[in-house]
Amino acid sequence: MSDRNDPEDGEPRKDQRGKQYESFSSAGAESTRGFRDVARRRREAEEKLQQHLLAAKERPAEG
Repeated sequence: MSDRNDPEDGEPRKDQRGKQYESFSSAGAESTRGFRDVARRRREAEEKLQQHLLAAKERPAEG
């Protein structure tokens, strides 16, 4: 029973923790790149919408 109370059993070794961090950080960088891409496209779309709204406002009303 003393084997189960060993605090080192539940924790990964130092070399295992380093490997997990490396794979996680590369996935994190990829998702961050995706978020930046979405944000850039959103800003471009908002700018384009603003230009269309200004153009529509300047146009005389048809009717």
